[in-house]
Amino acid sequence: MHDVVAIKEQIRTRVDLVELVSEHTALKRQGRNFIGLCPFHQEKTPSFSVNPERQFFKCFGCNVGGDVFTFVQLRESVEFPEALRILADRAGIELSAKSDGARTAGSSRADMARANAWACDRFCSNLQNENLGRSARAYLDSRGIEPDTIAAFRIGLATGDGNPLLRAATAAGFKAELLLDAGLCRANERGSHYDTFRERLMFPIRDTMGRCTGFGGRTLIDDKAKYMNTSQTGLFDKSKSLFGIDLAREAIEREGSAILVEGYTDCVAAHQHGFSNAVAALGTAATETHMAQLRRYCQQVILLFDSDAAGEAAADRAVAVALKQNLAVKLANVPEGKDPCEYLQHTGPQGFRNLLNSAVDALVFKWNRTRSRYRQADSAASRRDAVSEFVTLVGDLSGFGVLDAIQKGIIIEQVSSLLSVPPEQVRSLFTSRTRAGRSAGPPGSGSETDGRPRGVEQTALVTMLEVLVNEPGLYDTVADQFDPQRFAKPGQQRIAAHVRDLVETYGEFQFGELQACVEDAADAELLTDLAIRGAGVGNYAATLDGAAQRLSAVDAARETERLTEELRRGEANGCALDPSGVRDRLTEIGQRLAGQSHFAHRRAMNDCGVPRVVASQDPEGAGRQE
Repeated sequence: MHDVVAIKEQIRTRVDLVELVSEHTALKRQGRNFIGLCPFHQEKTPSFSVNPERQFFKCFGCNVGGDVFTFVQLRESVEFPEALRILADRAGIELSAKSDGARTAGSSRADMARANAWACDRFCSNLQNENLGRSARAYLDSRGIEPDTIAAFRIGLATGDGNPLLRAATAAGFKAELLLDAGLCRANERGSHYDTFRERLMFPIRDTMGRCTGFGGRTLIDDKAKYMNTSQTGLFDKSKSLFGIDLAREAIEREGSAILVEGYTDCVAAHQHGFSNAVAALGTAATETHMAQLRRYCQQVILLFDSDAAGEAAADRAVAVALKQNLAVKLANVPEGKDPCEYLQHTGPQGFRNLLNSAVDALVFKWNRTRSRYRQADSAASRRDAVSEFVTLVGDLSGFGVLDAIQKGIIIEQVSSLLSVPPEQVRSLFTSRTRAGRSAGPPGSGSETDGRPRGVEQTALVTMLEVLVNEPGLYDTVADQFDPQRFAKPGQQRIAAHVRDLVETYGEFQFGELQACVEDAADAELLTDLAIRGAGVGNYAATLDGAAQRLSAVDAARETERLTEELRRGEANGCALDPSGVRDRLTEIGQRLAGQSHFAHRRAMNDCGVPRVVASQDPEGAGRQE
């Protein structure tokens, strides 16, 4: 970790964020910052700001933010280790095996990408070979795929027996271990190696930078596995990869929407006919990572699925995933038993555009399926299951803040009509489901029953964090109360822990040193927000003192509640507990807080619901709460 932090600091001093961002959008000086149009979403008025002094950026339109590493992660859709490698190359810094987080236990990601690039060239050469590629070219021709499109997607051919790729790669100087790590060959039980892909049409899968990370192979013979993807490697992960994203990204940003299809040829055909914002999910169900990646470039996804049962089921699963990413989702069903590629062949671009224009809203699609299942159900249990699935989805979306009041009102009326029950009963059902979803969240997610103290506590803690990322020299004044584990959200916990560790190790620190500790893009965005909000508050000492007093009130409220409950239990059990000690402690808490004249302290007591404890000379009245 320390090696990575040191490398990050070196890179930060050599790669200027303003210069890097200027390669993607025009920036203009405005006061102490630079502003420009956001490179992550479409806008007409500049809302993207870069702070050259503290080396962070923030878009006040789409809310992304972070440092130079975050910018590369978001722009290139890569994880931190790869962003580190990209920026190290730019800065002229060589990464060691120890510091290069992009390395696996075996081959480096760079070496695997190099092997894949070589294999891609080999596959392309095979396809263009007059004899070797004849049948594969005939298949592509039957699917209407033209030579220019083949070249753009670099479609190739893996030939058959004799492990030709392995032999050629070995002759070219690639070691078998690297080919294994890259998924280009496999080992049998005897330890012998053989080609992973044989007699398959090869579709290279590239990331947004154009690197070949893996392959998808479509069989050209009678193989039970019609499609085969590269197995998961240190470079390739099917659940995070979108076929065609390298060619589609600019069009997706320009159009403000993406077309998501199931198959490689569907994506290829869409591009050939002018729909260059199409991508494919590698023949697997769309994942949250897929949708999060698309969310960086657009606000709407059109799911285009086959009309068979499998296609409809895949679309059904993708809907909930996409909606939870706050994407506008529409669905289009390819009719007449065809896939999108076949449909384009038969109808041409205009027919395909009409199909896209007929796409229905995702919730309308889900509702139509629910209504159909309900009416076709042959038992009360089946009808209940059909409605319960829809209620669960709507409850989850409400918990994510995806649905507005008008949408929820319409849905409630629809379900009310289907079930022939009053709307109030349906509303209650949705409300209970939303609450259940929230309470099922991770520990520390804010679902505690002590509502007011919990809210005051988190507000005070976040205020502390905002101050300390800007003025760490004040840490000692709140060291006893500043516990990272008290934060509700994991990202806040991690940043708070970095602040504490830096202060305890070095004393005061620079903001760049704190940035160097953060690798996750979401954490970097959070840190940027904390720094901006904290800088806007100012008056750090007084702000920190007020937050500390509120935490004291929270602790008092909780202890009061605990002691009061002990007192009640003692009285209910015939004073099995010693009530006098409990009453004395309650009186002590009340007098300590009530004696404070500071307005913030009194307000904190009220916010947290701390009862005033009235001291009395009468033993029977001691510790009485008002």
